[in-house]
Amino acid sequence: MLKARILKVSISEAERKGFRFTMGELAKQLGMSTKTLYGYYPSKEELLNEMIDLAIDELKMKEKEILHDATLNLVEKLQKSLVLIPADFKFAQLKYLEELQRYYPKQWETLDEFIHEQWAGIFSLIDEGIATNKIRPFNKEIFIEVYIGGLYRLMEHASQNRNMISLQDTMQEMVDILMLGILNGNVNEEN
Repeated sequence: MLKARILKVSISEAERKGFRFTMGELAKQLGMSTKTLYGYYPSKEELLNEMIDLAIDELKMKEKEILHDATLNLVEKLQKSLVLIPADFKFAQLKYLEELQRYYPKQWETLDEFIHEQWAGIFSLIDEGIATNKIRPFNKEIFIEVYIGGLYRLMEHASQNRNMISLQDTMQEMVDILMLGILNGNVNEEN
């Protein structure tokens, strides 16, 4: 029970302040000694590992729900799958991912691996969309590289400019541009 509470407060701290919170700050938030906290999580890295594993498990579950949601059409499923963010991090800032990458490379590696390998469900939606002529054929590998590259570039930009755009808003805007493009539907008409 206490371990679950520690995890919940840790996630809240990460959403509020990023991944650079200290174990001392966390212990204070929990109303316990740092020694007690270290009894449950011997290092901050172990705590971060559990937080990331929990977030990845949630994303996998949410994607599965989206893929099997009969109330959504194919395009809605694809859009929702591409914008998936753990519920506790919806309002987190994009720069927090860059902090994780910079200060906790092993934990970032776990997340980065998931970002690069979690495409099976999205591929099945794309293939279905192409087969039913709802999506034009395109190179899926380039799409993935643009998506991941865009996300990582936006992380760098957020860190350098310290802007306050949320991860949710950033992902939504990026996916809208990738899926809808930038042209109006009537671009062939002359004005």
